[in-house]
Amino acid sequence: MSLSSTNLRVQNGRYSLKEKTAIISDKNDLSMNDMLVTKELHLLSVHHRRGQNKVIFEAIIPLILCSFCPFFVRSVVYICTHANGSLLDFFKQISTQMTLKQVLEHFFYLQWHWPSAIIFFLFISYSILMTLLLPGEKYHGPVTDYGHVPEYKDNGFSYYLISLGLFVILTAGLKVFGLTPTYIYDNFEQFLSTLNTFAFIFCLFLMLKGKYFPSTREYRSSPNWIIDFYRGVELYPRIFGVDIKLITNCRFGMLAWALLSAIFCMKAFELYGYADSSLVTCILTVVYLTKFFWWESGYMKTMDIIVDRAGFYLCWGCLVWVPALYTLPSYFLVSHRQQLGPTLTFLVLLLGFLSIYINYDADRQKLHVRRTNGNCFIWGSQPQLIRAKYRLLNGNESESLLLANGYWGISRHFHYIPELVLAFLWSCPNGFHYVLPYLYVIILFILLMHRAHRDDQKCKLKYGQYWLDYCEKVKFRVWPGIY
Repeated sequence: MSLSSTNLRVQNGRYSLKEKTAIISDKNDLSMNDMLVTKELHLLSVHHRRGQNKVIFEAIIPLILCSFCPFFVRSVVYICTHANGSLLDFFKQISTQMTLKQVLEHFFYLQWHWPSAIIFFLFISYSILMTLLLPGEKYHGPVTDYGHVPEYKDNGFSYYLISLGLFVILTAGLKVFGLTPTYIYDNFEQFLSTLNTFAFIFCLFLMLKGKYFPSTREYRSSPNWIIDFYRGVELYPRIFGVDIKLITNCRFGMLAWALLSAIFCMKAFELYGYADSSLVTCILTVVYLTKFFWWESGYMKTMDIIVDRAGFYLCWGCLVWVPALYTLPSYFLVSHRQQLGPTLTFLVLLLGFLSIYINYDADRQKLHVRRTNGNCFIWGSQPQLIRAKYRLLNGNESESLLLANGYWGISRHFHYIPELVLAFLWSCPNGFHYVLPYLYVIILFILLMHRAHRDDQKCKLKYGQYWLDYCEKVKFRVWPGIY
């Protein structure tokens, strides 16, 4: 098979999925020079297996999401503070009390608030410097289709603990001058508007960098700038040695979530004195994120990092969506005080800590099996493994261990269950009079169910019959007996 004929048929999209897989896996038909076309093969096979209509899924829907998500984020915060948490009041206000210009200014226009911008740039600069300067052992992410092995420094947990300590010191120092971090709560709408403006510009920069100055061969550029902006171009973009996804996802997004939850709890204490509901939500959030940073090296091997590229979907989400919507249970409690009482406080905390432990232990179990190459015990017995072999696009063979007992014998994504339970637990201190505080739970449920579906598709394509054998052993994706 000649390179020219292969290119022609790829460009015309005439290969079936079976033919494409055969081309990639058969080294007799595909020499190393022919690997030049595998980027197109891989891209087309992804679209083929999803059955996507390109006009809808690569133009209309991304354009709608890039326009609607910023409006959604800003409107949710507006509803909390200006519409008493009521969707009906919100729609009444924008339909009868606001002009079109006011609606655009409040929810759509890119805006810039310099005090918020200064706070953000100080924060992001701190994140980058600490990531570079803090010591930590080197570790690696999974090998990519082109044989690239991303390298990181394992200093996330120390970064998190030092950051929390510095936040306490900063809070005490500001108090001496009559200042407080709750300034961010008082100006949260302007803060989010500024983040949104920066994130849009940054995602455009990432797209252009990926197209013209990619960091590795793991990039996917197309003539369609809309989908490239939305999905991203590069898988592992780096600038001066700084991993972009590590900064946006972990060192900014997750730390901002913890600090904002603490700030909103402080604001509730300023307004009401002791506020047990805000305290419970804050404690569960901070402990959960402590677990996240302890396990950060494991997160860097998940779908967010090894599949999703650095674009609007991922980077805007971590820069804007996470600070706005993941903190919503804490934010809502500031303007809608609830009292739990000692019994409910203890019960919610106990169930929350248990959920965090189970979520952590499930991830630890899988990583332990892979780290020991299966030479360990799972709940007192030998691990039940499927050694799934697969071929990289560069022709090399690799292997993954698929664990089929322990937590991972209950369902293929069992760890999503305690995560959803935990999200409900830190939202329930808001009571049950409003839907808005549970928006995070609803969004997380949709996200995780969709992610489980995507992961099944990815693994089926990657592992083939091995994955089908695994699904025979572990029949349910997430919910045992249901899904």
